[in-house]
Amino acid sequence: MSEIPAFHNVPRRGRVAPGLHVMVLREPPMPPPDADFAFEIDFAKGEGNPKRIFEAAILLIGAFETLDGALATSIASEIKPLLVVEDVETGSIKVWLKNILKSVEDDALRDLDWRPLVGKYLVRAKYIVLEFLDDDKARGPRAIPNLREALRRLAAETDVRQLPDYAPVHEGRLVTAMDRIQDAKRVLDRRDRLTIETEDQTYEVDLDKTWQPSAEIEVDRESTETTSEGEVVLTVRKPDMIKDSMWQFTHGKLNVAAPIKDDPWLDAFHARKIPILPGDALKCRV
Repeated sequence: MSEIPAFHNVPRRGRVAPGLHVMVLREPPMPPPDADFAFEIDFAKGEGNPKRIFEAAILLIGAFETLDGALATSIASEIKPLLVVEDVETGSIKVWLKNILKSVEDDALRDLDWRPLVGKYLVRAKYIVLEFLDDDKARGPRAIPNLREALRRLAAETDVRQLPDYAPVHEGRLVTAMDRIQDAKRVLDRRDRLTIETEDQTYEVDLDKTWQPSAEIEVDRESTETTSEGEVVLTVRKPDMIKDSMWQFTHGKLNVAAPIKDDPWLDAFHARKIPILPGDALKCRV
């Protein structure tokens, strides 16, 4: 219900009276009618580097676009999702997004209104992925395979193919998308908030959970690895303050996410005996 505007000392015949105060309290803006979902970054104003808000927003849009592309292949490889920005709200930054699903040449889908079903699947799958990233218990050697199977079952629930032939989500594209979501979370300040919103659901993302999904993938032990070692100067983008995430560095134009393995140095850093701030440089053996 809308609030009633409050007027004090309202003048007659349009004259402006001294001490006139007008306050209009209105309802929050409604989402665009065609939007599928939104993410909102409620940031700590006047604190930290303001570029983090826009960098995180760009990373999230790219991550969700990559994720949608991976998810859609479970239903039909010919489905090509395109994510477009429907609206941007200010105050905090709120970005409304919509999936444009290109038509497919698939006999199983030709005579079916499949777009609303696939659109709902893509939205529901995002919540599953975000909850997975926020769950410490999800980590482990079977974590990614279990997630892929859960997403495959969700695709099958759409029944748009009317056959049980739904492929697992492509592992590489799924992990790449999740890594990018985690990158966006690392960019934000711990005092910021990130929420995902659809027509009937809102989810607040845990910005403290920034583990790297690509680090959980089992490596084929028969594969060949080439290793080199040397000293490199890395610029700190974001240190690990909670002993549970990667350090974020830059090396020239390259962004680097890596753990620091020097435990005595880390203990001294977390005990605040070594002051390190974003922008400082470290000489590291890599």
